[in-house]
Amino acid sequence: MVQQDKLVQFYFNQYRDSALKLKKKKNDGKSSYEKRVKSLFQELKKTGSAKIKKAKLEDYHRQVRNVSYYAFREKNQIAIMEIRDMLLPELVRLDMAELSESEAEIITGKFLEYLRTELPFEICRRTIKELSKSYADVGIRGEIIDMVPMNPETEFQEALAMKRHFILHVGPTNCGKTYQALERLKTSRNGTYLGPLRLLALEVYERMMEAGVPCSMLTGEEYIFEENSRVISSTIEMLDIEKEYDIVVIDEAQMIADEDRGHSWTRAILGVKAKEIHVCMSPAAQDVVTHLISLCGDSSEINHYKRMTNLVCEKEAFRFPEDVQEGDALILFTKRAVLDIAGRLEREGIRTSVIYGSLPPEIRRRQIRLFTEKESKVVVSTDAIGMGLNLPVRRIVFIQIEKYDGHQKRRLAVPEIKQIAGRAGRYGIYETGYVSAAGDEELEYVRERYAKEEEPIGRVSLGFPHVLLDMEDPLDTILKVWKSVEPSPPFEKVSIDEMLFLYERAYRERKDIDGFDDKRTLYRMLTCSIDIKNRDIVDLWLYYCETYTADVSLHFPALSMCTDKGIMKYETFYKMLDLYHQFSTRLGKEMDADRLVKEREKTEDTIMRYLLKNKKDYIQKCKYCGKPLPFGCNFTVCDDCHRGGKKFSLMGRKKGYSGEGGREQERHRKAETSEKEGKKSGAGRRRRRRRPRQAGAAAAENKES
Repeated sequence: MVQQDKLVQFYFNQYRDSALKLKKKKNDGKSSYEKRVKSLFQELKKTGSAKIKKAKLEDYHRQVRNVSYYAFREKNQIAIMEIRDMLLPELVRLDMAELSESEAEIITGKFLEYLRTELPFEICRRTIKELSKSYADVGIRGEIIDMVPMNPETEFQEALAMKRHFILHVGPTNCGKTYQALERLKTSRNGTYLGPLRLLALEVYERMMEAGVPCSMLTGEEYIFEENSRVISSTIEMLDIEKEYDIVVIDEAQMIADEDRGHSWTRAILGVKAKEIHVCMSPAAQDVVTHLISLCGDSSEINHYKRMTNLVCEKEAFRFPEDVQEGDALILFTKRAVLDIAGRLEREGIRTSVIYGSLPPEIRRRQIRLFTEKESKVVVSTDAIGMGLNLPVRRIVFIQIEKYDGHQKRRLAVPEIKQIAGRAGRYGIYETGYVSAAGDEELEYVRERYAKEEEPIGRVSLGFPHVLLDMEDPLDTILKVWKSVEPSPPFEKVSIDEMLFLYERAYRERKDIDGFDDKRTLYRMLTCSIDIKNRDIVDLWLYYCETYTADVSLHFPALSMCTDKGIMKYETFYKMLDLYHQFSTRLGKEMDADRLVKEREKTEDTIMRYLLKNKKDYIQKCKYCGKPLPFGCNFTVCDDCHRGGKKFSLMGRKKGYSGEGGREQERHRKAETSEKEGKKSGAGRRRRRRRPRQAGAAAAENKES
């Protein structure tokens, strides 16, 4: 942001040049302009910045323009000095008071140059706030358009210069498309696998090692180095775009349309430097992927695959728990629902495995192994099961068909049903896979969609171009304006909501963050992949932003930093360990790798113990009597307690809570009051910024755990 004296000088120059270029006026105000300078100064000085309205402030700009006209035309040096030294500092004060702190950061030398060349003399009649909006909408937008190529493929000149050949493997789940691509990857001397999940990267790593192909693994959470490796198995975000490969496998390319991560597939297809590139995808992605390849001028061939086992939708709706069979995968869409159903099954003596998004990858792997080795009979999972996980599932059962997608609760779309249902009937184990749903209406909904042809994907996600980090403007402004610039179809911009959320958190503490003004450093911080809904994780991220320059390494996380209880406490701690690794890698900090491995293993063992022993504790129960509630119940009180509550209420009013019923109602009333007060006090605490525990206490905690 420019200093106030420079801003005053800019105003002065604009008012002076405007006065000299305006057409000659009548002499109506000539005789009184000198007095008006003094009275206007007193009026401006008395005006409080918090009270002024936009129309009034614009009127002050015009009044200053009027007195400036006569002062400069008459070459009245005294009046000119009063305008420069008295009027304009007050006008600038009122103008700047209108701006928020982030808006004030736009007021740079480049912004003033934009006003000088594109909007000359507009400051003489409009507020700086209005002009800053114009600058963001037009000036920054124009600069972004100039800096970013209109055609995204031209960003990757080295890849464009190569003769690349794409082999597309197109088919539904359980068709063997990825298997064929990986068989070719085994012959590579310098290849890479790019997938959506750490679990898939680990699976490919193990498959390569078992086949005698030296392989390393690289994800955002860890790096397994194998000397003389011929293949790197990694999550797609970890692609080294500068490196050249001989064979590349890009898996699950239908995710190219995902608004959060799809840009990584776009970047890989447009920019990976390899002569032979295998892309595995569902049929819905074929058109957009071939379009990207044609933009690059590369050659391609397409291999189509058919499902290797039959998939049948059952005629009768599934009844829980009566119809549960060995080899079933029950699908729900919240962690709470997954653990609730798993607890009910184990109460019936049916051992289960569970899979959901916040489980550490290694725990998912162990849970899958229990199911694969038949130590558990049923798997209960969220839609995480649909992304490439190879499980010996005979039947997929949709217990729920609605999910919250981050914006709203909605029913599953055709691609989601097909992706999940397709996991039924593992080839080589079952000849037929089955699909069902809990409820007649739900089953009919699934039946209409599970075998339906997917509509072709119509969009391709584009990521933020790093070249824009060289602009002078604040990063949040650059991000917002870049997002508003519409690309040509089929391209769409990646979601920047999480980045902007973290930016706002960091902005409040910017004075404590070394490197906040360095956009490339700040961008590396903002693009850390973290759970922004978890307050403990966001607090630790912010703590790292503020303290990463204090030592050669970051403060190691401690279990005491987690405010959750039970299994969630350890899941949060595992995320903290991932953040420690990720932030250290991004900011070039030294890591205590041995300690990280030990803490991860210890935390994984603890989470596994929770899942093996305590699933029954997650069944939804009446908050008064502890009786299990029906699955999906929207109330926290059972029918008996609800009916009893009405009866007890009458007894209480008549007899002052005397007798057993009255005493029970009094206990209920106190429990409700206590719960409400707890929520209020919790809300109050949430408004205050919580800091992670400091090094001494944290170290002691780690030692104990």
